[in-house]
Amino acid sequence: MSRPPPINTSNGGNGGGNAGGSGGAVVQRVIREVGGGTSYPTLTKTNYSDWGALMKVKLKARALWAAVDPGGVEPQEDMMALDVLASAVRAEMVATIANKETAKAAWDAIKTMRVGDKHHLRRQFDLATSKEDENVEDYSMRLSGMLATLGVTLDEPTVVGKFLRSMPAWFKQIVVAIQRLLDVSTLTLKEATGRLKAAEEELEAPPPSVHHNGKLYLTEEA
Repeated sequence: MSRPPPINTSNGGNGGGNAGGSGGAVVQRVIREVGGGTSYPTLTKTNYSDWGALMKVKLKARALWAAVDPGGVEPQEDMMALDVLASAVRAEMVATIANKETAKAAWDAIKTMRVGDKHHLRRQFDLATSKEDENVEDYSMRLSGMLATLGVTLDEPTVVGKFLRSMPAWFKQIVVAIQRLLDVSTLTLKEATGRLKAAEEELEAPPPSVHHNGKLYLTEEA
């Protein structure tokens, strides 16, 4: 039984396989789907730092971050990024975002509305203190988030100094020990956080307090 002749796959004599017989590569533009049930965090009055960080990740994952930074991308890509932003704000902000010409303009408008000027945010950073229900690691991350939103880079000693000074009173002895035994000027925020976190795990909660006749007393279990 004879075999059929092999099929000739070369370009020679077959101009229909490649227009003009140039042999050039075919370039395809892949359209990224940004909808289809994808969920985005909703911007509120208090979560801008976390929202901004997460939206940056989601836009990068879809290769759309360039529409925001630096901007100036193709119109199709720009509109896809703008669609994502409009899907991640509350209803009362949709009209404001949708009326922006570019995703970068929309992002900047959100930042202005939620952050205000940098002097205000820097003051918030300077006045920040650890909350009663906030552990060491969470407070450190909150400070880092504020700096990221501020968009400036402070030197490490300044950030570490702020972090140590604003810890609760029951960390005072630990903070003093760190300042005396270590070179704070070379200490990173990550290292300072790790040392205080280790101490936090060993520290007992501060003793409960009671008021009697206008005076504050600390109670101690027998």
